[in-house]
Amino acid sequence: MLTIVDIALFLNYRLTVTVIVGTIMVTITSKGGNTMTTYGYVRVSTVEQNEARQLATMKELGVERKNVFVDKASGKDTNRPQYQELRSTIQSGDLIYMDDLDRLGRSYDDVIDEWKYITRKVGADIVITSNAELFDSRRFKSMGDIGKLLEDQFLSMLAYVAEQERKKNKRRQREGIEIAKAKGKFKGRKTKLVEGGEEEVRRNAIIKDYQDGVSIADIRKTYKVGTGTIYRLLEREGIKR
Repeated sequence: MLTIVDIALFLNYRLTVTVIVGTIMVTITSKGGNTMTTYGYVRVSTVEQNEARQLATMKELGVERKNVFVDKASGKDTNRPQYQELRSTIQSGDLIYMDDLDRLGRSYDDVIDEWKYITRKVGADIVITSNAELFDSRRFKSMGDIGKLLEDQFLSMLAYVAEQERKKNKRRQREGIEIAKAKGKFKGRKTKLVEGGEEEVRRNAIIKDYQDGVSIADIRKTYKVGTGTIYRLLEREGIKR
């Protein structure tokens, strides 16, 4: 017959036994001494994009809504308010779900650094729901040193491929614009952003987003303005780029 000690050892849990005036009190905690909490991280690039799909995934996985951190910001760096809040909240033994590796960041270095910070320095775990068979840090940890080696290789390869794909898409976009200009078919966006009314509200929103660290690419998509218009606006307002 299995005893509570057998069960605790099988689950790799720590058993604490306290005797108080003849009464035995048994406490079972995780090996690290912390109760594991499951979190979710959701990121969309602009306020216009809908995070509903990612939130639905977190719900299906059983993550409580209060433990889901949502950013509506570019992934150009890790300076995102909800991500930083999550970063300061997690503890050893916790688990974080996110739907794609690029939720950690857009650059190769950011992805690698953040994954290692969370899984190795903090001691929490990450599962990438779109590719859980490959990117579940718990599986790598269970393999010991060889697991670390495999994790580094897979992570580096995927982060590198994703970064190169983004660069390729940007290059194609630039080439397409140049071809359209040469044929006289590229006219850009006509935007005045003058003072007064809705234009002034939009102009002020663009300035605020830029000062808050939103990328030029995301500003263009959100407000339907060209890069040149944004730069002229910043120059007119005396804002350094």
